[in-house]
Amino acid sequence: MPLVNQTSFTSKIVDEESALLVHQFLHQMREPYKEVFTLRVFGELPFEKIAALFGKTPNWARVTFYRAKKRLSNIWRG
Repeated sequence: MPLVNQTSFTSKIVDEESALLVHQFLHQMREPYKEVFTLRVFGELPFEKIAALFGKTPNWARVTFYRAKKRLSNIWRG
């Protein structure tokens, strides 16, 4: 049986912990930021489709995503 690559194992744990933290932060985030971020990052939807879901413009979707990302980044650091 091959030995487990320690670096790979450690990075996988760190990635899983980071993903859990992101989901915890998202849970605290207000709408529509939470949903736009989730659709963009996890759903991999383009801004045009996100905008159509909300009945808004693609620019609105971009700005909302950017603001969500900025809030998430601030929470992550603070």
